[in-house]
Amino acid sequence: MIKVPFDTDGNHGNSQRAEYMTTHDLKQTLDNAYKTMDWFKYLADRAISVKVLEQYYDAQKHLTTHIVGFELEGKHETYYRIKYHA
Repeated sequence: MIKVPFDTDGNHGNSQRAEYMTTHDLKQTLDNAYKTMDWFKYLADRAISVKVLEQYYDAQKHLTTHIVGFELEGKHETYYRIKYHA
């Protein structure tokens, strides 16, 4: 599994709306990464599954960090590590 951190602005709290806003912010960040980063496009296109593994808030930076895990077939994970993870 390839684990990648992504930051989003702010902390929306613990309500249902806050959970939706946090998910929306992460989706926008991932959409932008897909459009602009070849390594991310490779992960997203070949992922068997994608999961948010962790999420934590840094109050000083006012950022929420999401650790996203990408599960790939062995050959794709090896290729990713050789080409992009060096």
